[in-house]
Amino acid sequence: MSNLVRKVFVGVSLGAALSLAAAPAFAFDFGQLWPFGGGEARVSNAAEVTPVAGEVRYATQIQVDKAELEQVIADASLLVGDQGEAPEDSVSLLTRAQVDQKRIVAALYGEAHYGAVLTILIDGVPLDQVPLDINLQGKVAQVTIQVDAGSQFVFAAPDVRVNDQPLVVADYGLRAGEIAKSDAILSAQNAILTEWREKGYAFAEVVDRTIEADHSVNQLDVLLRIETGQLAHIGDVRVSGAKDMREDTIIEIADLPRGEIYRPQTIKRATRDLQELGVFNSVVIKRERRADRPDLVDLVIEVSERKPRTIGVGATIGNTDGLGVEGFWVHRNLFGGAEKVRVEGSVNRIGQGGLDKMDFHTALVYFKPNAFGPKTSFEGKISFDIENPKAFTKRGGKIETSLSHQINDDLSVRGGLTGEYAVLTVDGVTTNQSIISAPFELTYDTRDNSLNPTEGFFAVAYAEPTYAIANQAQFIKTSVKASTYYAFDDEAKLVLAGRVAAGSIIGADLADVPVDRRFFAGGAGSIRGYAFQAAGPRTLSGNPSGGLSFLETSVEARYRVTEQVGVVGFVDMGGAFTSSVPGQGGDLYTGVGVGVRYLTPLGPIRADLAIPLKNISGEPNYGLYLGIGQAF
Repeated sequence: MSNLVRKVFVGVSLGAALSLAAAPAFAFDFGQLWPFGGGEARVSNAAEVTPVAGEVRYATQIQVDKAELEQVIADASLLVGDQGEAPEDSVSLLTRAQVDQKRIVAALYGEAHYGAVLTILIDGVPLDQVPLDINLQGKVAQVTIQVDAGSQFVFAAPDVRVNDQPLVVADYGLRAGEIAKSDAILSAQNAILTEWREKGYAFAEVVDRTIEADHSVNQLDVLLRIETGQLAHIGDVRVSGAKDMREDTIIEIADLPRGEIYRPQTIKRATRDLQELGVFNSVVIKRERRADRPDLVDLVIEVSERKPRTIGVGATIGNTDGLGVEGFWVHRNLFGGAEKVRVEGSVNRIGQGGLDKMDFHTALVYFKPNAFGPKTSFEGKISFDIENPKAFTKRGGKIETSLSHQINDDLSVRGGLTGEYAVLTVDGVTTNQSIISAPFELTYDTRDNSLNPTEGFFAVAYAEPTYAIANQAQFIKTSVKASTYYAFDDEAKLVLAGRVAAGSIIGADLADVPVDRRFFAGGAGSIRGYAFQAAGPRTLSGNPSGGLSFLETSVEARYRVTEQVGVVGFVDMGGAFTSSVPGQGGDLYTGVGVGVRYLTPLGPIRADLAIPLKNISGEPNYGLYLGIGQAF
C-alpha cells in the first residue's frame, strides 16, 4: 500500500509555496482539483466479462471502509466511468489507473479525508509493481480500488491576511472546527479575490498559500496571503483580429472609457455586448500591465469574425394550430458597423384547411447598433401579412421604426412609431383600416438563460397609444407580463417556473377597437389545451371576438431526468374579457398537461400535451404543441 499524500502530488504546482513536509504534518497542492465525471454502474467481477481476442477488457471493484464514499470514488474514477470503452492496449489501462490515483485523491480531499491510503491492484498486483510490458490482450483483468479513508479533518483557525492585514473569513466559508472540504478553501480564496477585483484591484493575487494536515489532531491548517496591488483604471483599448468590422465601432460598442475603474463585471458586460452583435465567433478581452503606470490596465479586444451571411429554417407543429414553417436570410455586417439586414418569411396553420385558412408573413428588417451611442440601437421593418384565424381575416402591410436603449445590464427600453394599412373581414363584413401607433416597452431580465431559464426574473411592461383613422378611435393598449424561476438544487434538476400576464385596452368601447387589436387567449404561448384565440368571448356566429382585457397565469414544474431529457407538468389558467378590467366580462379557462424536453446547446426542443378542463363546442378536446425553447 502507499500513503496518498506521499505519492501523487510530486511535481504538481499551482505556483503556491507548497512543500512536502514530514509526518505528522504534510503539504499538498490543489492544482489537480477539477470537475469529475464517472459512471454509476459498473461490472465489478471479471468473471462476468467476456474476453475478446485482441482487446483489453476489465472489471472494476471498489473496496472502501466508508460506504458513503463509494459513489464519490466511482464518480471520480476513469476506470469506472470509461469501463465500457476498452483501452487500446495494456499500457493504456495502466495509464488510466495512474490518472485515477490523482483523481481519487482529489475526490477524497473534497470530502476532507486527508489521511486516506489508496491502493489500485491489477489482478491482485499493486499498480506500482505491475511491469510496463505486461500483456493483457485477450484477457479480462480484475481491477480493484482499495481505499482506507481514515478520519475526516476539520479546519484549524484559518490564517488569512490581505495586504498584511488579518481577514476574518467565517463569512467566506472557512470556520475553525468545521469539516475541511478542499473546495471550501478554493471557494473562499476565489471569493476574496473576486471581491477585491470588483473594487478595482485588477491584479489582486495570492502570493502565499500553505495548506497542511496535522494527523495528530486531524486538523487542516490554512494559510493565505493576498496582495491587492494598486487601484487600477482602464488605459488604452485596442482591437486585434478584426477584418470586415471597423475597429473604432468595436471600441465604441464595448464602451470601456479610459480612466474608468477597472472591474471584471465591466469586462463581462463589454464581452456580452459584442457577442450579441452576432458578428463574431469569439470575443476575448485581455488585460495588460503597464510598467510605466501600474495604476492603468491596457485592454486588447481579440475578436474572430464569423461568416456574415446565414440562411435558416424552422418549424412548429400542433393539432390545434397545424404546421408552421419559416425561413430567413440575414447579413450581419452590411457596412462594417454590425448593421444587420434580415429577410424573413413564414407560412402557418398548414393542414387546417386550404390556402384560405393559412397565415403568410414576409418582412424586411434593418437593424443598426450604436445608432446614437453605444447603448442605443435603431430598427426599421417593413412587413406584409395574410392572417386567417377564426376571429377574422386580414390582408395588410406595416411600417415600423424603433429605438432601443440598454439602461443597465438588466433593464432596457424600446419605443417607436408604427403605421399600418389592412383590409379586415369579420363575419363577412369587410372594412379598410389605417392605424398609427406609438408602442413603448420596458423590459427587466435577470434570467440565466433566455431559452432554458433556471433562475432569475423576467418582466415586460407594454403600452401602445393608438389612433384608428377610419372611425377616429383613440385608445391605449397596455399589458404587463412577468415570469420567475426557482431551482430546488444546485444542479437545477428540479425547477419551478411561474408566469402571470394581464392587459387592458383603455379609452374606447369594444366595438370601436379593430378586432385584430383586441386581446385573445388560448394556444401554445397562452393557455395550453385550448386552440389559438379560443379561450375568450365569442360572436353570435360562434367565432372568437376578442376582448378589452386578458389575464393569464401558468405554473410549470420542470425535472431534468438525464443530461439530455427532461419532463414537465403544468397548469395554465386565464382568458380574454369584454370588460377593460381583467377577469370581468367573461370566463376563466384552465388547461393541464405534461411535456417532454430534449435539451440541446441551442435550447430545449419542447413537446407538450394539454387538455382543457372546460370543453368548448366545436374545438379540440386536447392540444399538442411542438417547438423550441421552454413555454416561458
